[in-house]
Amino acid sequence: MNARRFLMGLPLLMLASGSAALAAPAAAANDETCRPTIESPWVRAAPPGAKSLAAYLVLRNGCGTAVEVVDVESLDFGTPMIHRTVEEGGVSRMRPAGKLVLAPGESLRFEPGGLHLMLMQPLRPLAEGDVARVRLVLADGRRLFAQFPVRRSAP
Repeated sequence: MNARRFLMGLPLLMLASGSAALAAPAAAANDETCRPTIESPWVRAAPPGAKSLAAYLVLRNGCGTAVEVVDVESLDFGTPMIHRTVEEGGVSRMRPAGKLVLAPGESLRFEPGGLHLMLMQPLRPLAEGDVARVRLVLADGRRLFAQFPVRRSAP
């Protein structure tokens, strides 16, 4: 009788354990594969020969966990950096942005007069209509790539 109950209950046990096993990896994979998104990227056009350009974007974290931006990279600039414009003694100055953490569901605006990318030492001429290749680096090592159109004004 005990063997018969065991055999009758076995499919139910397998179904329950199988669905739990499937649910856990799916949730974990979703968190691991979720990536923040770069929206409305652009680089302000500068006169020919300019040694630095500024870039702007909106970074959205639609993931279930916080993300931290730690660096910026570019194939088109020798020294890309993340800066923040601050006012000191009535004078606007650029300073390193410091720690940039986005909680789940938050957005971070990189805009003129505030947080922005400072793209220094262009490796090729970039005129209005060209595209700069830029990647944001996250603390976990992932990189977010976007093409930044060169424009005279914000889109």
